[in-house]
Amino acid sequence: MSDSAIQQKDLDPLLVSHERFARGMRGGIRLNLQFRDASGLNFANRDLREVNMVGGVFRAAVFKFAKLTRANFYGAVMENADLSSADLTRSDLRGAILRGAILEFADLSGADLRDGRLLKPDEDGNLVPIAVGGAVTEKAQMTHSKLVGAKLGRIMSQQADLTHANLANARLVDADLSNSDLRGAIFVGADLTNTNMSGCTLSGAVLAGAMLNGTRFDGADLAGAFFRTSEMRDARMGGALLPKMVADLDKPLQIILREHLAWADSLGAKGRRADFSRIDMSGVKLAQIDLSAALFIQSTLVEADFGGASLTMCDFTDAMLLNAQFAGADLRGVKFSGANLIGSNFRGAKLSPMPISSMHGKRWHANLENANLSQANLSACDLEGANLIRSILMHADLRDANLRGANFRGADLTGADLRDAEVSGADFTGATGVNLS
Repeated sequence: MSDSAIQQKDLDPLLVSHERFARGMRGGIRLNLQFRDASGLNFANRDLREVNMVGGVFRAAVFKFAKLTRANFYGAVMENADLSSADLTRSDLRGAILRGAILEFADLSGADLRDGRLLKPDEDGNLVPIAVGGAVTEKAQMTHSKLVGAKLGRIMSQQADLTHANLANARLVDADLSNSDLRGAIFVGADLTNTNMSGCTLSGAVLAGAMLNGTRFDGADLAGAFFRTSEMRDARMGGALLPKMVADLDKPLQIILREHLAWADSLGAKGRRADFSRIDMSGVKLAQIDLSAALFIQSTLVEADFGGASLTMCDFTDAMLLNAQFAGADLRGVKFSGANLIGSNFRGAKLSPMPISSMHGKRWHANLENANLSQANLSACDLEGANLIRSILMHADLRDANLRGANFRGADLTGADLRDAEVSGADFTGATGVNLS
């Protein structure tokens, strides 16, 4: 073990002392691990606000649920560290190495991950750089992370998992996000000037309102993403996979709908199943229609109207459904996994299990795993037994909803209204923001 290394038995009393400092209590001393090696040590659930970690080494250290507001990790090495659900708001992560780190559900709002240059004297007293350039989050797991207003600069995040990350108003000028998973990510108001998003998967992502001057989308998959063509004029789109339009369907929409009804009525003997996957159908009016078991995988359906429709067993995986209407719809056994349903209206809809007669009484549960239902209206909705694992329900309206036996494990219910909801048997293990009072 190097001279700069610290052991857990020596760290623990320092953590206790820092918590007293963070809470303004007498006798507290700010923790200073500048240039120290604390690899593999446990900082989980600690109050570490304003801690000094400049140039430290924290490989595989555990910071789960730690409070790290305004912490200074300038030039720190945090490879494979576990920072899941940590509060890193307004922290200084310039030049930090977060390669392979776990940042799921971490809050980095207002954090600074721009270029950092750190100098340290060598054995001869000469200052040598030990950290140069922007923060490195290559292959990091950043699903559901919050980076609202973060300063990311030339951050390097190749092959990072940023599914459902919120990067609204973030600054990513010259950043490298190539080959990253950006499904469901929010970029409203973000500055993506000259950002490299080549090879990224962007189904369900919101790019509308972002600055896209010189942004590279070479080979990126934009099916199911929400963007405005006018905002893409100065972006580089070579080889990008774009959604098809309704006009590109092989048959008129009305004929496809009739053939689907024939397919459903004949149990597949006649007609043809409707497949609208990877089609931009924004604003389409399909209220009161029967489209049971139709496919809408990675479709763009912004403000689409399915009010009162029969959509049992439909597949909306990774679809873009901003402000869509599903009020009163029959959605038993539906699949919305990974879908972007922000602001959608499900008032009075049925998302209860669908009985499958051919499977000896087996029931097919609605699947909304990893779906984003922020600000959605789910009041008086039947979600009995629904799978809502790791879904985002921030500020959703769940008043009078039937949530019996629903699975909310790891979900974010911050600000969700659960008044008069039936929650018997519901599983909220690991969920955040649950208010059942």
